[in-house]
Parts: sequence; structure tokens; C-alpha cells
Amino acid sequence: MAGHTTSLPSLVTCSQRLRAPSVWDAAQRLLDILLVVAASPLWVPLLLLLVALKRLIDGGPLFFHHVRLGIDGRPFVLHKIRTTPLHFQPQPVDWSDENFPPRTLLGSWLRRIDLDELPQLWNVLRGEMSLVGPRPEMPSHASRFTFSIPDYVERLAVRPGITGLAQIRGWRGNTSIRQRLNCDLEYLQSRGPWTYGRILLATVRVEARRMLDTR
Repeated sequence: MAGHTTSLPSLVTCSQRLRAPSVWDAAQRLLDILLVVAASPLWVPLLLLLVALKRLIDGGPLFFHHVRLGIDGRPFVLHKIRTTPLHFQPQPVDWSDENFPPRTLLGSWLRRIDLDELPQLWNVLRGEMSLVGPRPEMPSHASRFTFSIPDYVERLAVRPGITGLAQIRGWRGNTSIRQRLNCDLEYLQSRGPWTYGRILLATVRVEARRMLDTR
């Protein structure tokens, strides 16, 4: 497994303004659980189907497990359906772009519409992630960005999300870290039921467009 589980207390310096728990933060956790459980008749069979296809087309291993930073900089293990070839071994300093890492035939399709992210719903049920929030970062990248962008650490004030404001605006993958951070900070300032619902609905629209895009 790439990375390690050593905590990074030097990164946990979020301002009290953003860190302070709110009624909404507690409500968001409850809403996450309700939505994931209510949608389980849809996503559980889909996940089982995708895992079966993964075994049939690509073979094993079926899942990818990676250490990321959660709320307050606490490390956790993030889960995905593996989309890379058997020989590929991820490293803590890896940085993804359109050509890296290499993808299998099925893996390229899964990444295109983010279906490899489905196992992260288990991270949501465990309380390590939320449906909405800043995307979780690897410890090595978080350390580097924190020293080059002083307010980067602020994004650790809340649970990381499967989707977020940066993602629905197109700031994902190999794009500007500063722009992604600006979106994350905007989300932290405005987080609440309206923002939560708007991001979830926008995510559905974005993923539907990507699925229908045949280019």
C-alpha cells in the first residue's frame, strides 16, 4: 500500500472560524448516512456488477487502497475499484494526469465516469468521508502544498468528500491547485443544506454529461 499512516499534526492548524463545529456539520453526517443507505438498492448491485466485470475483463486485484488525509489531518484508507494494470505499483509522490497512471481497458471506462469511486461510499458510512467536501489528498502532497500555499491546510477543517465544488466546476485531475483550493475555501465558508444539495445535483448532471459524451 502506498503512503503511510503516520499522523501529520503540523498540518492541523485550521482557523477556529472554519474548524468550529456547527449544527449543519452534524446534520450533514446524518444526511450522508440516510442518503447512502436509501440508495443502497441501486449502488450495491452496481458495485457487485462492476467488480464482476473487473474480475472477468482485467482479473485481480479488484480494489485499490490508498492512505489519504481526513478531517483534522487524520489518515484513513480510501477505497476504489482498481483501474491500473497488475504490474503498476503506485508511489506516494505519484501525480495523476491524462496519461498517468496507465489504465486497463475497463479501468479507462470506469475513470471516465468515476464509477471506480463507488467503494468510497463505505468510507462515508464509516465517517471518514462525506458525500460532499474537499477531495481527500495524499499525505505527501498535502505536506508539499501546505508549505507552498499557506491556507491549503484549511481544507482539513471538514470531512473530505466524494464530490465537491471544485469537481463540479471542472477543477479536477491535473488542474490548478490554487483554483481547487479557492473552491474548497468557498465551500467551507458557505457550507449548509443549500450548498450540499446544489453540489450533489450538479454532480449528477456532470456525470450524466460525461457518460453521454462519445468523443
